[in-house]
Amino acid sequence: MSDAIHSFGLLRDLQEELRNLLQEDEALFAPPRTLVLSENLGNIEAEVQKAVGALNTGGGIVVIHNPDVAPADGKKPWMFAVTILIECMEKSIVNRSTTGNQVWGERLGEIVFNLLQNYQPTSNGWTPLIRTTWTTGRSETGDLVDALTFSTETVYDTTTSD
Repeated sequence: MSDAIHSFGLLRDLQEELRNLLQEDEALFAPPRTLVLSENLGNIEAEVQKAVGALNTGGGIVVIHNPDVAPADGKKPWMFAVTILIECMEKSIVNRSTTGNQVWGERLGEIVFNLLQNYQPTSNGWTPLIRTTWTTGRSETGDLVDALTFSTETVYDTTTSD
């Protein structure tokens, strides 16, 4: 089997770089910490439920979803554009308890925004991230969620080597 099939590519590299950046931030990761997950873990809700107890998250969870490829722009077909959704969830029953981190979902959204707005990814020539949307509401499971979407693009190399 080819190693290329099993290695990370443009999209997963970007997602993992953002996850690592957020995990390294003291405001998010100091005890009681905020859990930072990548969507590629499979069932996100199961991972969140497992982590709230076992990993002693303070009730804040940041989920970095898989990047979505934007439609091609006919005026610049060599550019590869994506959007990436980042959900800042507050498990309020845990977060607002005495053992919670007392950081509301809106504040998690502000922290993520401050870290990622105009952040220049270091791999694959991505342009600085630009926030395109920011919504606040409740998830299907009743959690408080601030959902931020960022966009970026890179030059897509269409050349192949034989």
